[in-house]
Amino acid sequence: MSIADIMRGFLPGSIEAGLNRAYGSSLRHHGASPQAVFGNSRKSQEARFAALLAMVNRDLAAAGRGRTAPAIADIGCGYGAMLDYMRARPGLSSWDYHGVDINAAMIRACRTRFAVEKGRFTLARTPATAVDYAVFSGTFNLCLIADADRWPDYIMDCLAGCWPQCRRGMALNLLCRKQTGVTNRIYYADHDAMLAAFGRFGRAGSMPTPGVKHDVTFLVTR
Repeated sequence: MSIADIMRGFLPGSIEAGLNRAYGSSLRHHGASPQAVFGNSRKSQEARFAALLAMVNRDLAAAGRGRTAPAIADIGCGYGAMLDYMRARPGLSSWDYHGVDINAAMIRACRTRFAVEKGRFTLARTPATAVDYAVFSGTFNLCLIADADRWPDYIMDCLAGCWPQCRRGMALNLLCRKQTGVTNRIYYADHDAMLAAFGRFGRAGSMPTPGVKHDVTFLVTR
């Protein structure tokens, strides 16, 4: 199936269509950089990666699998920055990484940047194969819909689509504050409401993301 065939499955006017236009335009303007995925800096981007992957590592250790390299799906992988981060760190470089994104331009960028490993990247909403964890870093920050109250439903829909492919769990980060809603196209969630909602999948916990204001890292496990 070609990229064009897959993209025709996304309905015009859908949330994904708006996100596709925004991310495609941003990638053309900024190139493969944190700004292309609406990030502030590489420092905050890598702080989010560190918190997500550390949480996965702790869960592996708690499950007695601390010495086993997990398979992870990076949902909303963008231009592949998480794989760059993991490859540069011996403790993470052996993990079985799979990048997933709904934006064709981002996937093409990944396949160009990681030509030898281009098969690791898939144009889709969910992992193509079963993984131990799905991780979402900054995936839900950009909100382009007028009714921000619908955004948590979209988040839950995305998680529900990925959950059947996760053998162990999911880790994600969200910006959270008491005054929820959208500011400058960035969504701020209600921490307690999201934590309760994640409980429908399994055990849910959270911790502040070190070094990133308002950012919270969540883990949901079976």
